[in-house]
Amino acid sequence: MISIIVIIGVVLYIFFLLNDNVAKAQLVIESGIVQVKHGDESWIPAENGMLLYQSDYVKTGENTSASIILFESSIIRLDSNTELFIKEILQEAGRTTINLEQNAGRTWNTVLKVSGIDDYDIQTPTTVASVRGTSFDVNQKVGNTTNVGVGSGTVIISSLLNGEIIDTIEANRDEAVKVDPELIDQNLEIIPFEKDEWVLLNQQLDEEFKKGVKEDFYDRIQQYIPELKEIYGVTDDELEILVDGYINGYVDLPEETPDWIREIIELS
Repeated sequence: MISIIVIIGVVLYIFFLLNDNVAKAQLVIESGIVQVKHGDESWIPAENGMLLYQSDYVKTGENTSASIILFESSIIRLDSNTELFIKEILQEAGRTTINLEQNAGRTWNTVLKVSGIDDYDIQTPTTVASVRGTSFDVNQKVGNTTNVGVGSGTVIISSLLNGEIIDTIEANRDEAVKVDPELIDQNLEIIPFEKDEWVLLNQQLDEEFKKGVKEDFYDRIQQYIPELKEIYGVTDDELEILVDGYINGYVDLPEETPDWIREIIELS
């Protein structure tokens, strides 16, 4: 048991060591028109592949699709007519914190544990959603009603009034929470996550994204694997399960996952 925990620790240490020089946030424009601005500066046309930084705003136009890649291993997809403010990208004392403000529109957020992001918050005028290792939809509608739907993992959702938390609830996979500013004094409730075409598309895109992250993970650690396997006696199948579980945030492990792997997950 200890040897397996050690090898995963070594592999992840190697990955994060090699991950130090990756872009913290990079804009990908799939279609349409995207604008950016830094702080109080003017809006300017965005360029595909440009780097984004703390205090940057991103705004999508009509019929536009764009994404922000975080540390090459997590992703925020922006729907049309969406405005997002990167309030904070902070790496300090061994922790990585992402704070976002969604001022309009809709985002799909996939935060993979392998990215090393410890704290991830996205806030609208009425809602704040906090996660680690999950995927979820934040749909800010006219009048600042916000729906948060969970695709995988767990999201802590709070209702806000003038920046102050009114109520907090935990939502899990296939659950959603609606925060209505006209009912802000009422307790939050769990409702079913009604998945429209945009959600289903993003879940499909997530599978391809995770596949790419996994391939990149193996590319970065490939030269170290034979020696680690020889030292610690881990099989290819065992390593595959552990890597899949880690990338997915230790959720949705297959039924055939051995008990000893589940025990490792509980220790993490």
